[in-house]
Amino acid sequence: MSRRVIEHIVEQHAEDAAFLWLQRDRAVDAPDQYLKNLGRLDDRLEAHIDGLRIAGEWGWQVAERAFDQYQEPGEAFVAAVLAFESLSENRVGYVLNVTEALPELFRATVSALGWVELYRVQEWVRSLLDDARPTRRLLGLAACSVRRIDPARRLLELLNDTPAVRARALRLAGEVGRVDLLRHVKAALNDSDQTCRFWAAWSCVLLGDRHEALEILRMHASVDGIGWKGVQLLLRAENHQSAVQWLLDVRGDRSKERLIAAGAGILGDPIFVAWLTTRMRDPKLARLAGESFETITGMSLDREAMHVKPLADMGSEDEPAGPSPRDEDLFWPDVRKIREWWRYNQADFSQGRRYLQGQPLTAASLAEIFANGTLRQRRGAALDLALSAPDVPLANNSARS
Repeated sequence: MSRRVIEHIVEQHAEDAAFLWLQRDRAVDAPDQYLKNLGRLDDRLEAHIDGLRIAGEWGWQVAERAFDQYQEPGEAFVAAVLAFESLSENRVGYVLNVTEALPELFRATVSALGWVELYRVQEWVRSLLDDARPTRRLLGLAACSVRRIDPARRLLELLNDTPAVRARALRLAGEVGRVDLLRHVKAALNDSDQTCRFWAAWSCVLLGDRHEALEILRMHASVDGIGWKGVQLLLRAENHQSAVQWLLDVRGDRSKERLIAAGAGILGDPIFVAWLTTRMRDPKLARLAGESFETITGMSLDREAMHVKPLADMGSEDEPAGPSPRDEDLFWPDVRKIREWWRYNQADFSQGRRYLQGQPLTAASLAEIFANGTLRQRRGAALDLALSAPDVPLANNSARS
């Protein structure tokens, strides 16, 4: 086999690995992906990375060249995996210097630290946590987050770091179940930095202290960004009737309708079904309302053929254009068929109860969803399960399978 053919094969490994990581990054929050799908994707990604490993120095040079040329997340992930595995300070330093200059590559670098085998990456994580540069300490904390590594005493020290590092440390405290740090996390509810206050509240709830923390999460509530992370926890942790009433009370606010449409699925209360079916005629809410209806009832728009072609966008000019990333890959519901289905089945549901995929929410139904649900459903179930065990790490639904 000629040198040029071998070069092409190695380059193809690098290109395909970068592309597959992008697919993986999207799949972890897709509404139609299961753990088995992620496993198959991970196997394909690992096979291409292994091809680069086998190529040795040549494989690194190809990955480095692609990263240097494109400086995109997929290429950053591939180069970072090979760099961390090589144990070469020069290679790791090169990757980190580039990614620090381009914040959009941070997520891919963290993902690489979650991909590399733990025994190869532990020293890098310790080194990052002790680095003099805040950006490196932040990366080290993010690596602990994806791997659910408890930094022990170092975590307490990092709770007094710069705002960005402090916020990530507060988040990690909740993720790894550090109930011994609850006093320090609770003190951060009064932090001067807004993001720190949010993550302090988020972790307080996970660690079992809810009253003041829930109010802070309510203040940040939205259907996107960290506000959505807060809503997912808030609606699960708060008293069911209080949470239902909170959403019902904001129904007249058009700016809160996406929040209601998404939150109704979390609460799982049939009281929202009539509102959801009405909003299924609104192009800006239809898919989100359809997903929540599925979550409450267990009825699949796909399997039951209760979806239609995309609706024309008839929203007002002052509303934001374009779909939210959360709506992507969701079906457009067939309102007529759904209302007919509900007329025949609503007697099986009682208002004031929380349902998940058509079943009353119990420990058994949560375990079933976590074992066999979609990745998005598993993430929700993991939060529910974590709320009953504050000292147990929150399961990472996006971890390498």
